[in-house]
Amino acid sequence: MIICKDVSKFILKGIELHVPEGITLGVIGASGAGKTTFLKLVSGLLSPESGSIYTLRRDPVAKRKEILKDIAVLFADIPVFNDELSVRDCLNEMRTIYGIRRDRFIERTEYVADILGFKETLDTRVRSLSLGQKRRAELGMTFIRDAGLYIFDEPCIGLDQNAKAAFYRLVKEKREEGATILVSSHDMEDISEVAERILLLDEGEAVFYGSKEELVKKLIPVEECRIKLEGSIPDISDLEVEKLLIENDVMKIYYNSNHVSSKEVIEHICADTIVRSVNFRRQGLGESIKTAHSGRVEK
Repeated sequence: MIICKDVSKFILKGIELHVPEGITLGVIGASGAGKTTFLKLVSGLLSPESGSIYTLRRDPVAKRKEILKDIAVLFADIPVFNDELSVRDCLNEMRTIYGIRRDRFIERTEYVADILGFKETLDTRVRSLSLGQKRRAELGMTFIRDAGLYIFDEPCIGLDQNAKAAFYRLVKEKREEGATILVSSHDMEDISEVAERILLLDEGEAVFYGSKEELVKKLIPVEECRIKLEGSIPDISDLEVEKLLIENDVMKIYYNSNHVSSKEVIEHICADTIVRSVNFRRQGLGESIKTAHSGRVEK
């Protein structure tokens, strides 16, 4: 459980939210919006200038030593490996620091290294790894631990699609075990794949906190209706639509689902012509965020 109330640090201000246990939260926003700062406050790496934060029901700064064993973090700007050591040596150092049982450590290392695809680099010095290889191993270090809270800041930098899929799988497994997971990313594919709830930050303020579906509806609830016609092109001048495209016998209607329902669109079209087929598509999360940042949608 994470509770933030009236948090103020650097550019963050007036953030009040509660993240229940077992939830995967995606933290999104433009560069400089405060994503990393938010995660560092939650993890206890930064202290708020005012307000209060409770991570796993404890103050993450005052009780930092107590909660360190219960959280696993990976930040894009904080090195976790000694470049002069091998990946295996770095993982063994972590095992010693956190007191992980040897049998459990061996089991988790084998499992995670296999899924993330870094078995072949376990005995390679960190300085010799490519960005993608290093990121796979860093993710492995995080997932090897059993924690109540996992925090990932831009976890998929340098990863190919196979490694991303492995990350999504491991997040899902930890969520099913009851862990709470926070993920910040510029890649909406990452967020869409793993997050159940979204925190959207804009210039240090929380402009949205809720489900992905609620966010899409709030930002730009545009749906596309693709209609293949049998008869003449109907008159839709009295329908409130965002955009209309006509290509031969196909109509593409873009409309705001907060103002016009799909039922209204179909009933209107069918009353005026013959329809061969109909397909609906709602704008995805990534498209919605891009639209919001382009200035088409007001806060």
